[in-house]
Amino acid sequence: MTDHFFENIGDLGYDKKIKFRGVFDFDGLYKFCQSWMTSRDYDFYFDKALDKPPYLKYKMTGRKKLNFYCMAILYVDFMMWDVKEIEVIRDNKKKNMMEGYIKIIISSGYITDYDGDFEKSPGLKKMEAFLNFYIFYHENLLKYFDYLDYVGHDFATDVKKFLKMQSGQSAW
Repeated sequence: MTDHFFENIGDLGYDKKIKFRGVFDFDGLYKFCQSWMTSRDYDFYFDKALDKPPYLKYKMTGRKKLNFYCMAILYVDFMMWDVKEIEVIRDNKKKNMMEGYIKIIISSGYITDYDGDFEKSPGLKKMEAFLNFYIFYHENLLKYFDYLDYVGHDFATDVKKFLKMQSGQSAW
């Protein structure tokens, strides 16, 4: 999994990677990702933007409360290089788009104790570790493993469809 700011992440499944070379509408892709997450009740956060030529990096996060103790996380990391803006005519309208390489990494997982209730004392931290590794471990793992893996695959499939890639079909 890529470097993220949550320490107690339960990594579920594998990262989904999309590599694309060609002409794409990054503004439209950003808006698509935002609307995809918000339409599925995820809170959308734009985490970072890094502009170090020749690379452009963007990170966004979707968070959704699953229950009183668990929160689903969907990370989307964009890395673009050799990118230049071009003007394209689509549907008899001029549109500014980008041409170059883009790599999208989609990671799904969950965090526990998202409110920080167990952060107040060392005894509560030990109780949280006991809950995570003995009481809720199988419940969280069995309940959310498939769900979060499917969410990651669905998102990757919809991004491929947006980019009009030939592999824009679901494996499911």
